[in-house]
This record gives sequence, C-alpha cells and structure tokens, in this order.
Amino acid sequence: MGRASIAVALIVLIAPLGVFATVSTAQTNIIPEISITCDDPPEMEVYEGATRTAISNCVLENPTIYSEKVDITVQAGGFVYAAPASVTVGAGSDVSFEVIFRGDVGHTPGSYVANITAQVTEANGIQVGFITSPESSEVTIVVAEYSGCTASVGQGGGSFEAGEVVSFSVSISCESNTDSKVSYRAVMIEDGSSSSSWPSGFDDQSPDCEVSVEGGGASKNCQFQIMTPSNLDSVWEGCVFVIETTHTAPSICPNGASLQIEVEPKGVGLGTLGLGGNESLSEILQENKEIVAGGGALLLVFVAVALLRRSRRGGYDD
Repeated sequence: MGRASIAVALIVLIAPLGVFATVSTAQTNIIPEISITCDDPPEMEVYEGATRTAISNCVLENPTIYSEKVDITVQAGGFVYAAPASVTVGAGSDVSFEVIFRGDVGHTPGSYVANITAQVTEANGIQVGFITSPESSEVTIVVAEYSGCTASVGQGGGSFEAGEVVSFSVSISCESNTDSKVSYRAVMIEDGSSSSSWPSGFDDQSPDCEVSVEGGGASKNCQFQIMTPSNLDSVWEGCVFVIETTHTAPSICPNGASLQIEVEPKGVGLGTLGLGGNESLSEILQENKEIVAGGGALLLVFVAVALLRRSRRGGYDD
C-alpha cells in the first residue's frame, strides 16, 4: 500500500475529531492499533464425564483515540473452540473476552499451542483493515493424562468349610488416554476387625490379574482363589474384594463391592472316623484302635456303629 493511501485514510479518520488543532501525536496514538494478551488455560481433563474444556482469558487494549472494531481469529491447535468473531473496544480502554477450547474423550495427553489473533478492521466506523496489522498471543493447552478402572465382583461368597477354596471372578473395565498397566489383588477383612492385614491361615492362590490399557480402554475378567485354613477352631466371618495393587487396603468392607464369606470349622463326620463306604465294623475298629482303646471310648464306638448303620441304610434306600 502506498504512503499516499495511508495518509488519506488518516486524514479521513482524524478530520472529524479536530485533532490537528487539539491533539499532539506525541501524546495520543492516531494510527489504529490494538494489543492482545491471553493467559494459558488450566489443564484440560478429558476423561468420560469431564467437561473436556480449557478456557483462556484474553484482554484487548486500545491505546488510540478511536472506537475500534477488532476481528478475532483462532488457530486452535486441533481443538474445537468458541470465541467472539469481533469485539468493539472504546478509545483508550480495554475489553476482556474468553476463548474456550474443547477436546475429545481420550484426547492424547500433552502440550498443544494455539494462537489468538486480533486485528483492527474499523476505526470510528471507517474501514481501516488495509492499514492495520494483526497482533497475536500464543497460549499452551495442556491435556492431562488419566487412567481409571472399575472392578465388579461377580457371583460368589456364602458358607464354606475349613480347607475349602473360595473362588470368585471380577470383571475389570478401564479407560485411559495413554498406555498403562493396572494390577489387582484380593483383600480379606474379618468382621469386627479394624485391621486390613491379610488374615492368618488364609492362602491367596490367585493368578496375577493385570490389565493392559492401550490409549482408549480395555476390559478383562480375572479369577481369584483363596484357600481357607483347615484347622479353624471357630467360625470365621468377613468379606473379600479386590483393589489395585498400588492402593492401600481399607480396614472395612466396601458396601456393594465385596462378597460376604463364612468359613466353618470341620465337623466330625464319617470320613473322620473311617466310616465311609462298605467297611465292616471289625475293619473300622481295627483302623481306629487308638480311638477305641480304653473303656472311656465305648460311647464313641456306639456312636460310630449307629452312624455306620444309618449310612448303610441310606445306601439301601437309594
């Protein structure tokens, strides 16, 4: 653009204001211009349910003697954005506005650069875009990492006899915007206990439960097996559930996310006395001669005979 065109534009702008007589160019800007500053927004969270937005606050400053119309353009770094198309800024004043950036669920974490540009297009209602230059402010949008899993305990629980295996399944579902691995472990808590320590005598025989999450999500079913102690002398009651291996176990059973367990001591049954199958009484007595030795054990022998007869009678009825 020629110097003559710029001069003509300035004359058209200044003449109605009478600034040739009253305004010193050393004190007041007579050329239309604008300055813009924008803040870096807070981190953008993009997990399911998050707003997935980041807001940058911007300020336009008009140092001139004109009321200026300023056009706003945004290079959003790959994000969807919302911003005013134009803003009017009075002479010698400033105006604030927001630029809202929005990401997708699972947006790749990291830092992204965006540019917000302002250009004066009108001064006192006169088109001046041909003599003004755009001014930009650069902002950095940081997308935060996230990884979250939920574990749903399947059917199981109930009553068990000492020495039996407690088995149950857990369905694990994970969401993440980065590659990660999550491991789970079983936790048992006795009713009335304030400790999260693993109960004595119970043996966790569960295979490893590890979920590999590759940018997006993953799901897996894990099996857990816990051997109960065979020498319980009283009923054990409590719960079993799973948590991430990196988490600290709670000291109480979580509501709705655990299985109630009751383990009873072994009773004295036919197998204990050798009264199973079709063995004769003499064979039984011979196998249990230590038990029946002495007159004080006669009552136990009579009980054994009665149990044997009942067992055989049941067999005949079948």
